[in-house]
Amino acid sequence: MNKLRFTLSTTFYLLILSSTIAINSHGQEGTPIDLDKAKSQLQKDREKIFIEALQLSISQAAVFHPIYVKFNNEKRALDDEMITLFVNYGNNYQHLDLKLMTTFVAQSEKYQAKELSVRKKYYKLLSEAISIEIGSQFYEVDDFISTSLRLNILTGLPFTGAITRQKDSQISNAN
Repeated sequence: MNKLRFTLSTTFYLLILSSTIAINSHGQEGTPIDLDKAKSQLQKDREKIFIEALQLSISQAAVFHPIYVKFNNEKRALDDEMITLFVNYGNNYQHLDLKLMTTFVAQSEKYQAKELSVRKKYYKLLSEAISIEIGSQFYEVDDFISTSLRLNILTGLPFTGAITRQKDSQISNAN
């Protein structure tokens, strides 16, 4: 597990990034954040964490890098989806109803399934291209980063309060 230790600055940055997104998303005053800059920094930090954790040889790194570039592109799209999901939740927090929560839960499930699919895809690619050990370590590190980021965002969001009940016909129109 020593390989999974973040540098203190990276961990602190991820915590600040995710907490700021959560706080700003549900209408409380907070430090303004440039989401594009934050997402870019997240990409850089994620790459740094992978490099530090995997400790690849030069030949392994030559194989890993092009695969990681493809992974990073897919992760970037997932990061955008996750941030949009939680910002929408936060922006609608004061007006949560059954329709909004049903939509949020469905979108959250889709996001998590896509994230797991990407992680499994690159586990398989790296296991075949380099080794099962590197593929497994990659899987663990990505799971750790994703879980930490998601947990930090969830911690910053308010717990679901009262949900306004709507007629069943309004819910079916949402799906």
